[in-house]
Amino acid sequence: MLEAVIWDCDGTMVDTRQKNFSVTREIVAEVLKKNHEEFPALPNIENYEKAHTRSVNWRDLYSRELQMDDAQTDHAGSLWTKYQLHNESTVNLYNGLHEIIAGLGERYQQGIVSLNSHAIISNTLRQEGLYNYFSAILGYEEVDFSKPKPDPDALLKCIAYLNLIEKEGTIIYIGDHETDVHCVFNGNRALGKKKIVSIAALYEKKCTTESWKYQPDYIAVNLNDIPEIISGLV
Repeated sequence: MLEAVIWDCDGTMVDTRQKNFSVTREIVAEVLKKNHEEFPALPNIENYEKAHTRSVNWRDLYSRELQMDDAQTDHAGSLWTKYQLHNESTVNLYNGLHEIIAGLGERYQQGIVSLNSHAIISNTLRQEGLYNYFSAILGYEEVDFSKPKPDPDALLKCIAYLNLIEKEGTIIYIGDHETDVHCVFNGNRALGKKKIVSIAALYEKKCTTESWKYQPDYIAVNLNDIPEIISGLV
């Protein structure tokens, strides 16, 4: 029995590429006192997307691609919400997702596990009229800085908030990055059983999962693949 659907946010529910790119440039200027053009990942959004794809998580992106040490990375993380709230770049919900979330909300609990800020996610959901469909939202604030995805800490906390740790049903986690699939693998290993099913959200992406070490259970090439995959699981 399917018990819940948990979503990643950036790149899965909303197209945040331009905003995250702009915010990262601003944070680099404050933390490193350098021009963004000094970094191969930041001259344009195409390079930023490639850097994001090859990074395990935001800490890896900041340390490997932007040469920040641990203290600088911590500082950058603490600035994220402030810069996100002040940045005016447009963030768009993927077309058709509103109907999918509303439809799933009639049958299942839903949650969000994201490396973005809880406040940013909540504001976006309220603006879209979707906030009440989610029983649990975990942003980076709810997770120790040393345990971002693929560590399963946030995913397991979300499942616990939904009161589903002890239940036998299946939980779906939908994300657009290999790190999300790796997180599901680690979550199942921590639980000692196959409880979480992964869906790779590749709609509007110029990539495949062929090079991924951790392979998803299902792939959504189009947004409408998600309800079709879920209907096949129940």
